[in-house]
Amino acid sequence: MTRGQTHFSPSRLRAHRTNAFGREDRNYLTAQQLADAVGATKAQVLAYENGHRVPDPVRVRALADALRIHPTMLMDHHSVQDWILADYRRAVGLRAQDVVDKLGISPKNYRRFETEGIVPSRRPQFIDEVAAALDMPREAIERAIDRTPAVRARQARAFNLVVAMADRYIPQAGAWRGPAPDDPHLTELAASYGRPVQRIRRVLTHELGELRQAHVRAQRERVIADFDTDLARQANARYAYERWQDIFDRDLQRIPRRLERFHRTAQPSDVWQLLVDLYNVDAVTIRRDVGNWTVTTLLTTKPETLPPHLVVHGQVDDVRVCRLSAEGTTHVHSYAGLYAALFPGVRRPIRGANRSSSKARSTPGQETFALPNRAERLAVPQPFLTTTRTVAADTKSSLPISLSPTYVLTVGASSMSAGFLDTLYPTDDPD
Repeated sequence: MTRGQTHFSPSRLRAHRTNAFGREDRNYLTAQQLADAVGATKAQVLAYENGHRVPDPVRVRALADALRIHPTMLMDHHSVQDWILADYRRAVGLRAQDVVDKLGISPKNYRRFETEGIVPSRRPQFIDEVAAALDMPREAIERAIDRTPAVRARQARAFNLVVAMADRYIPQAGAWRGPAPDDPHLTELAASYGRPVQRIRRVLTHELGELRQAHVRAQRERVIADFDTDLARQANARYAYERWQDIFDRDLQRIPRRLERFHRTAQPSDVWQLLVDLYNVDAVTIRRDVGNWTVTTLLTTKPETLPPHLVVHGQVDDVRVCRLSAEGTTHVHSYAGLYAALFPGVRRPIRGANRSSSKARSTPGQETFALPNRAERLAVPQPFLTTTRTVAADTKSSLPISLSPTYVLTVGASSMSAGFLDTLYPTDDPD
């Protein structure tokens, strides 16, 4: 009996079959009738109900379909807070091969994800895909992965490896170069995350580089505390030294968790650039009913590449729009340095941007506009706007940009306005 199958509840099966819950949308079924419906024998059904046998995932789904309930309603939920991903998969009546077939992925890669929490490097939206396949919220998938024994063991081991590299490289004098490419701790860490050594090295060079700054500041304060002749300065330096040491220890402990989260959610360079562009046009708000939207077609021709947990899609009239979700904003803030280490040439988030400032609301700037008779501010990504305005300046004419079958955006060298498409291109009256 597998771990996940132990969550099957015989009493729930019996209660649903006999309609013990009193639901009006389902009739009472005899054990023989349920057996006939799922291609089993009466003895098998009774064995399930008495706890003598446990149905496999396929049979669980068949039983649920026959009873017109969701498969999870046949599970014991008392220990759901401890379920790992395999438990959830079996609870919805799916075999690993069923998920493999749905996602079109190799059994090896799916097995590594389910047992080790390693997201395939070429499938940056893989967690969303699994969530859809299991009909579960993404957050539940994340929590299930966190409970996986191999993931917990990896984070514990990662902490030891990171500490070893921090002890070795951070105190070294001279220019900061990060861990050596052939460091065995680095090699082991890369293997545990299923990523190339060079990639992990770039990420750790950034993370340990941040720690090194705290270390340097702490040592400066320590010198003052040990050798300054002014007692007040010595006391202040001791306090500052302890504060920087606390910051160092806190950030060191966070690195394994950051590595885990980053390698689950990291996007390729082109998608990261789109997230940065969304952030830079102030398309993010804390409240979902206010603020600017970005015109999707002016951001990308492949909106499906935008991760659904990081980007919210919508429409203003018939114009497709998008903006970062709250999780997307956190992602940009949290991992900008790691992306910069991996992709040095990409644009970076504008520092100090205040998406909720009154100035941004009252004077939205040249990158935003409104559709006729609409209050929403729509934003144009800066790269697109810069390119379009350069062309407009060179040609000394305004350029019409189609936004939808209804609206057109006219961009000049220093102006921008939206109007109805049929006003710009009137059709002849057939009469």
